Amino acid sequence: MLLRAAHLRLLARYNRYMQDRSFVFVDIETNGGSGERGRIIEIGALKIVGGQVVDTFRSLVNPGQSLPFWIINLTGITDADVVHAPYFEDIAAQFFEFLGDSIFVAHNVLFDYSFIRRHFQACDYSYRPKLFCTVKLSRALFPEHRGHSLEKIIARHGLQTQARHRAYDDAKAAYDFFTEAMRLKGVEVVESNIIAQLKTKSLPPNVDEKVILDLPQTPGVYVFEDDACMPLYVGKSVNIRARVRSHFTSATTVAKELRMSLQSHNVRHVQTETEIEALLLESTMVKELQPVFNRMLRRKKTQSIIVKHVDDKGFLTFTIERHDLSQYARLDSVYGVFTSPRQAKTKLEEVAKTYQLCPKLLGLETRSGACFRYQLGLCRGACIEKESAESYNARVEYALERMKIETWPYDSPVAVSISSTRSLIVDQWVPVGLYDSELDAMTDIEGGFDIDTYKIIRSFIRAERPMIIRYEAP
Repeated sequence: MLLRAAHLRLLARYNRYMQDRSFVFVDIETNGGSGERGRIIEIGALKIVGGQVVDTFRSLVNPGQSLPFWIINLTGITDADVVHAPYFEDIAAQFFEFLGDSIFVAHNVLFDYSFIRRHFQACDYSYRPKLFCTVKLSRALFPEHRGHSLEKIIARHGLQTQARHRAYDDAKAAYDFFTEAMRLKGVEVVESNIIAQLKTKSLPPNVDEKVILDLPQTPGVYVFEDDACMPLYVGKSVNIRARVRSHFTSATTVAKELRMSLQSHNVRHVQTETEIEALLLESTMVKELQPVFNRMLRRKKTQSIIVKHVDDKGFLTFTIERHDLSQYARLDSVYGVFTSPRQAKTKLEEVAKTYQLCPKLLGLETRSGACFRYQLGLCRGACIEKESAESYNARVEYALERMKIETWPYDSPVAVSISSTRSLIVDQWVPVGLYDSELDAMTDIEGGFDIDTYKIIRSFIRAERPMIIRYEAP
């Protein structure tokens, strides 16, 4: 009798809280693709008003393409099921009206919302609801448990479901967990979580707001980590906290940001005094940590380079070679650094075509006599000395100038001023130390030549025109 009375009181509080609120609990199944290749294949949703289920929405969706076997195996949805189903544009108006201005609720809400928003955009609908995530709810209310997948929540709380990985059943399971959380923890506790989430709707399910608030609003480098503390992404910014937030905000529209956000569990950071220090540290950390979402700065032991030579007739010739640039002694002969020999060859072919240069001298042909392009009138004949070495060399130097590793313009190491009190000590484009005049302290920097570091330092000197003085070690 006492238990029944307590249940009735809880139900009354629940109904009072919910009476002025409208929620839609939504789940989608997809074809497993990401970005523009990602397609919704099923939608299931419940509309809750005043604590009651007042409407439901269920529909298979034709993705316009065959389903991968693993999706068929996971969901039980086959090509035969969706081939005669409506396309999303056929149900967009009905679904948009169903959603209305209700709070959008899902398990891993950024995932479901990002797909639905993109599909609506393709149909010229703008959909930007308030978001609530039941993964975040579970993590906040039941922190003693490690797993917060829908499957684990169903098992943990003894929830009933007809079929896993079907949209309506999963949406119903999320709603059942929501009501169970109110029963176990109280309406007020759940309400507080809703209010907190609505203030921070862009955060992914496994990253706490405190993690973001602990980030400084200063220059530095940040690292997204997964649940095993493995690095996912390394980035830099003049305002670490703002940049990290922007990643999560972009997750609803950019597929890569969504994948990264859903895998992120923590963000750690390293503060720097200046932006250029952040740039240099980012480049170093990407090469050391090899995070899966960084590609541009990742370390390659050897790189494909275009190397300049002079033949016995005085003509400049070029070869494509692979070297470890940190150990390479002839940097002033390097005219381009590439990720592969094919990329280097493609660049030389473009230059030959644009500037009428000889493909034989560029190392693109090995035939004897005149090159093939000379026979077509597309080479001026340097290969058979119809063009002088002086003329040809001047043209090829001009054509490749922007690709060339610039000769170190100083006769010694230099101190490059990067702030009022800090100077970067650089020798042959390699940073070797960081001097702080306020502390009268030098921090040594280890490492050899790196193409990304070279570009950072050269760009900084060109853009900022800092004070540069000769440096002599004490």
